[in-house]
Amino acid sequence: MITFCQRNDIAFLGLFGSFSRREQTRDSDIDLLVSFSETKSLIDHIRMEEELEDLLGIKVDLVTEKSLSPYISSHIRQDLKILYCEG
Repeated sequence: MITFCQRNDIAFLGLFGSFSRREQTRDSDIDLLVSFSETKSLIDHIRMEEELEDLLGIKVDLVTEKSLSPYISSHIRQDLKILYCEG
């Protein structure tokens, strides 16, 4: 995971949602909050999601800090488990 983050200019990666609360079901996806040290295109974002899905063997929802709704941001931060933090 560290190599993946470094290769993709990820400054922060955190787990939230059902997996972070240990409430996942067999239909759950993995929700990841990400921020980048470099600007990424939509194509880059989709490629990273697909690469993570291949690595983890499960659907991944990669959510950027910028795309977070202020209404759910506090709920996400309550569940958040840090997986990677640059530096």
